[in-house]
Amino acid sequence: MRKYRHRIRPQAEVDLDGHAQYIARDNLEAGLRLYDLAAETYGMLSEIPQMGVVYHTTKPELVGIRYVPIKECSRYLVFYKFVDETIDIIRVLHARMDKDAWL
Repeated sequence: MRKYRHRIRPQAEVDLDGHAQYIARDNLEAGLRLYDLAAETYGMLSEIPQMGVVYHTTKPELVGIRYVPIKECSRYLVFYKFVDETIDIIRVLHARMDKDAWL
């Protein structure tokens, strides 16, 4: 199976750090585990970029964006776009956030 490369935008890294720190306040191990699960999710996207759900929005600049929950952490969603043979990881948002406002 072909693997595509992925690029993590700085804001997605900041997002993931914030979520991990929030979780780590109550459970350090779980906060650290979020990084591993996110990396596994990015790896799955590298193998099957179309696995995510198309994000429906009225904002034209967001057309083509997909999302997938982080493995074993469905509260956290990875938003990405598959462009020029690369998975561009844009944001990692909590499922309850207003996605249009944050994307």
